[in-house]
Amino acid sequence: MTGHNNRHLCTDCRESEYEIYAHARVHESMERNKQWKSHFRIGDWARWDYDLDPCTLTFSEAGRAKVVADFEAVGTVQGSQWEWAWGNRNLSAKCRSRITAVRDFGEEKGWAKLTTLFLESDEYLGWELTSIAAHILNADGTYRCPTDDKPNEFLYVVTFNTRFVN
Repeated sequence: MTGHNNRHLCTDCRESEYEIYAHARVHESMERNKQWKSHFRIGDWARWDYDLDPCTLTFSEAGRAKVVADFEAVGTVQGSQWEWAWGNRNLSAKCRSRITAVRDFGEEKGWAKLTTLFLESDEYLGWELTSIAAHILNADGTYRCPTDDKPNEFLYVVTFNTRFVN
């Protein structure tokens, strides 16, 4: 973070600055995910599971783990509402320990989307915010996990320390 405070910008200017930044992060994240998925063959494994206790995302085949990644929860979507992980007490502190850096960055910039706990969501917002988190936290990749087989409920995560396992 730069320490440079942009709060002197008018609201429209801050929103425009945010949109330019977010757009660049989404494209960056698309490239990051392309490389991550290719290197770890993410689309090749028959099954994936996430575990909120050790905060891991596991890709497996025939009951055997093939790829494991540690993750940081970014946020959840339930219906049309986004909730940032930094304020979601239903997620373990371990799974959301670093995400406050995104909120802090948003406070520095004066960007409401990064500092407002609940936001009206559409099909793109979760990916947008997760892309920003991936950049700020220097993640390996991003992933969206459905929760409890409920339609329109997702956990968005950024991954770290992705590795092949035997």
